[in-house]
Amino acid sequence: MKAMKDLIILGAGGSGWDIVSIVKAINEKKPEWNIVGYLDDNETLLNKIFTGVKVIGKISECVNYPDAYFISSIANPTNRLVRRKIWDKVKVYDLKFATLIHPSAIIYDDVTIKEGCVVNANCMLGNGAILDEDVHLAYACNIAHETELKEHTTLGTGVNLSSGVIIGEDCYIGAGVSSTHDITVEPNTLVAVGSAITENLVNNSMKMWIGVPAISIKDYVKKNK
Repeated sequence: MKAMKDLIILGAGGSGWDIVSIVKAINEKKPEWNIVGYLDDNETLLNKIFTGVKVIGKISECVNYPDAYFISSIANPTNRLVRRKIWDKVKVYDLKFATLIHPSAIIYDDVTIKEGCVVNANCMLGNGAILDEDVHLAYACNIAHETELKEHTTLGTGVNLSSGVIIGEDCYIGAGVSSTHDITVEPNTLVAVGSAITENLVNNSMKMWIGVPAISIKDYVKKNK
């Protein structure tokens, strides 16, 4: 029997708990992962147990686990570079990230899912879709054919992206967002919950978009005064 691989979850919040459930679902199909624990920089969480998994140290202590795989559960809509920073903290030691796909996800042909990605339950990826490094999909996201999500981007629950979309690196696309096809979202952009992307989202100095259709946060405030 092939030995199970050790896995350490970066971040002990709700998304980390979801990752525990993904791993359980994967292991029910075929034993693959042994969860060693969480690493989290919140010192008050040290030695606490969430979903049966213990917080064993800070993220900087990843260096003490050279044979383990890591996976990030951390994302923040107001600090969208946080995923990249955590990735860099681990990669500076040349450590490995896992790629986790819930068994209920539907993956079509010629899909690329790179190192560090998380695909939650009931997601669907169409032909030729690309998830670059460290992309996180929450539950029930639909990614149409030939759409690409650049590295360190997070999608909330139930995001629906049409074909030929390019989402730049370090973006946070809120729950329930939908898009038309063949549009581009510039890097480090926040699209608010429930918005509809109907054109390229670029050249917005605040990098925040909201509404149906999505407009810049500056224009949205003016419109709703």
